[in-house]
Amino acid sequence: MHVGDDFTGLQELSMGVTSIRDPGNDDKRTIDRRHRAAAGALLFPHVYPSSLIDGKGPYTAQFANVATTQAEAIRLVDKAKANDFTGIKFYGTFDASWLPAAIAEAHKLGLHVHGHIPVGIRPMDAINDGYDEITHINWIAMQAMPDDVIKASNGIMRFEGPGRYAKDVDLDGLAINTIVGAMARKHIYNDPTMVAFEGIYVPENGDMAPSYAPFVGTMPPATERGFRTGGFAVPKDLTRADYRASWAKMVALLQRMHQAGVPIVAGTDGSGIEIVHELEIYVQAGFTPAEALAAATIVPARLVGQEAKTGSIKVGKTADLALIEGDPSAHIADLRQTRVVMLDGKLLDADALRSAAGFSGRPTSSMH
Repeated sequence: MHVGDDFTGLQELSMGVTSIRDPGNDDKRTIDRRHRAAAGALLFPHVYPSSLIDGKGPYTAQFANVATTQAEAIRLVDKAKANDFTGIKFYGTFDASWLPAAIAEAHKLGLHVHGHIPVGIRPMDAINDGYDEITHINWIAMQAMPDDVIKASNGIMRFEGPGRYAKDVDLDGLAINTIVGAMARKHIYNDPTMVAFEGIYVPENGDMAPSYAPFVGTMPPATERGFRTGGFAVPKDLTRADYRASWAKMVALLQRMHQAGVPIVAGTDGSGIEIVHELEIYVQAGFTPAEALAAATIVPARLVGQEAKTGSIKVGKTADLALIEGDPSAHIADLRQTRVVMLDGKLLDADALRSAAGFSGRPTSSMH
């Protein structure tokens, strides 16, 4: 998740999240929070940040470090390493011809490489250039999108293209088989952020996405209203049913990837309270509850190279734990019912954390 502010830490800890992979943010703030947390001045989960690098143009990412030459891109990779970042995330306006050199530099420095796909190329090109991970499910679907979508994939087309065409993609066709096979073979991760796309394609405009339903009545009214913005407006020649059919195909694509052995890590791309619903979608896509839980624990620990220290409960590992009322191995929704959280061996009261983060009570366990 992209860390919001100091309160994000309290919110995530209240949900039992003790580690966050931040795929791009304001680097200065990331470093500032790290220093304050280390000094005991800020209560926050462990953060494994990526430095976001983009090119210059009308769609440049908000917090991006902007490269206008290949040499500048390589310097930004070096700077990320110097600032103790764990990864590099490339974005849609980055010049695709600079990828091989920039990725080679990142790998030389031991940095994890992931991102959106630069405009004009397909995800297989980025994999062949050295991506370790493709961020978001829509970029996997992009392998099967028409050329006109690829030519404009750094703007709204990255949502509208899959919304229009994913429903008709053949999951047994050459494009999808090629990318899923390559990702399984090379252990290329995907952080599908299913909740983000469900929120775009499924709810009517003005409805609340399912991620937020368990928290209704516990958030400040203005915050709750913000979650009622609902889905994207559908283009004139399509219907909401078309977008929903494309969403269903993305869930089927996730199932196909999981069956093939592509490593999946759970992300939200939202405010962070969506994480348990993300795992509920994985269960809908054929994951066992244990496999869904692994996507939020040991698999991302491997991705950031921390599996020897965290990501599972084992003698000698860091005591980052959550005590749940319920049985997530049977009902993944029970994960919302955190009661005690332990960060680096220190006990925290989940209800006190919720209250400090601005929630007036516990979420409901929906979807039983």
